[in-house]
Amino acid sequence: MSKLKKLQETTRANVKPPPWEDVCPELETYRWRGHRRLAARTYFTKCTTCMWGCRMPVEIIIDNWNPRGKKKHRFETFCYGPRNCKFYKAGSNRKVEGRNGMVFTEEDWVDEQNVEHREPEE
Repeated sequence: MSKLKKLQETTRANVKPPPWEDVCPELETYRWRGHRRLAARTYFTKCTTCMWGCRMPVEIIIDNWNPRGKKKHRFETFCYGPRNCKFYKAGSNRKVEGRNGMVFTEEDWVDEQNVEHREPEE
């Protein structure tokens, strides 16, 4: 027999969700905030309910001098959330195949540049 007791009733209307689980803002807000790469494991374990975490398909143009040529697609995870989020963990540096077998590696400074205009808590 369990000693678990229900102490009080609550209604969902009286409970305010954490700010990161509220109604999503307009797309322009996401564009302004900028994104950082997010570890896929962190996304799936902690960020699926967060309005700032996302997993989306990304189109990769293999040859920028021929943008209508060969393209690849893959899913990537991103975080648009506060810079000081305790759950955030950067994913590995993304590698993108280029023309003639070249590989471009997106370094950490790209993420920093995307969010440098924001304060740590925003």
